[in-house]
Parts: sequence; C-alpha cells; structure tokens
Amino acid sequence: MAENREKTYVADVDRSIYDIRDVEHDAYRMESGLTPEIVDKLSKEKNIDKITVKDIVDECGISRQSFYYHFQDILEVIEWSAEQAFQKLLERSMETDDAEAVFQDFITASDEASAMLRKLLNSQKREQVERLMVRSVRAYLQELIQRKGPIADIPYEDAEAALSFCTYGIVGLLLEYCEKKDVDRERLARQMYRLLTGRMAERRGA
Repeated sequence: MAENREKTYVADVDRSIYDIRDVEHDAYRMESGLTPEIVDKLSKEKNIDKITVKDIVDECGISRQSFYYHFQDILEVIEWSAEQAFQKLLERSMETDDAEAVFQDFITASDEASAMLRKLLNSQKREQVERLMVRSVRAYLQELIQRKGPIADIPYEDAEAALSFCTYGIVGLLLEYCEKKDVDRERLARQMYRLLTGRMAERRGA
C-alpha cells in the first residue's frame, strides 16, 4: 500500500530544475589548467568586458577546441565558476548543525568574493550575472533544505513563494552589501538568520 503522506515542507517541492550540478560528472568539469578562479585572475589584469576566449586558453594552456567543447562563451565559464563555489559552500554547510553558522559561512564567502562580484556587476554582463545569482542562491537553498531539512515549518502551498522570497531577499542583500567596503559579517549573518526564520522581532538593536 503506497504511503499517503501530505506534503508540508519546502523540502517536498520538486527540486529537479534547481539541482546544483554533480561535481564528479559535470560536463563542464575540465582536467586541464582551467580553474574556477581563471576569470578572477584575468580580471586583475584587464576589464571584465575585455577578457576574450584567447586570453583564457592562453592563460590555461589549452586549445580553443577544448574550450568550446566545454563552454559556449565566457559567461558560461563564469556560471561554471559560481556553481563550483556554491558546491564547496554547500559541502561546508553540511558539516555543521548550527543554522546561524551556515549563514555566517555564506556571508563570509560572499564578502570574500565581493571584489569580483563588483567587477561583474559593473560590466556589460550585469543582467546575466544577476540572473545567475538568483539561480545559484535558489539552488543552494533548495539543496540545503533537501539535505538538512527546513529551518521553519512552511505549508506546502506556501513553499515555492517562501523559497522565492528567501532567494530574492538574499540576492538583494548581497547586491547592496557588495558595494560596501566594511561589512559586519557576524551582524549581517545574524540578521539574515532571524529574518529567514521569522525571528527578526525577537531581538532589537542587532
């Protein structure tokens, strides 16, 4: 007899379209000199919009044929780099049961990448990068919920709306704070945690 379990949590939502790619079998994974940090490295030498496929293949010592076998353009390299970063962040998040510590790690990683993010947002790729941020954050949250369970009880009919609210809220905060030089990581992590768990009204002044 099939189990008739009512879906009540975000974790029950179909997650197939949000999955982070499998690192071991990712079609984008390359065993050459190309690393997720390549665009960041090249951006220190020239404007993001000026980086070409030739710059990348010359830096990595790979052929153009090899590059185009894995990527369509530089934007896909940026997307691949973001996926690798979020995958590493997700794996670290699995090592703790402290939800607030998860947000602390998330904010720390985001702050460390803020210089690169500012360059991307100030480039002609801003619109694509913002969409990438939304997809990446949503995939991260969905995977986190799937593995660790929801941080709050949310009825199934509200799950998609809650996930979208959290996703766009986090992306909005990242876009705002990436322009600031001095970010209080611990304070921002606490605020994000309380906001997403509905506890913002419990404490004041933080």
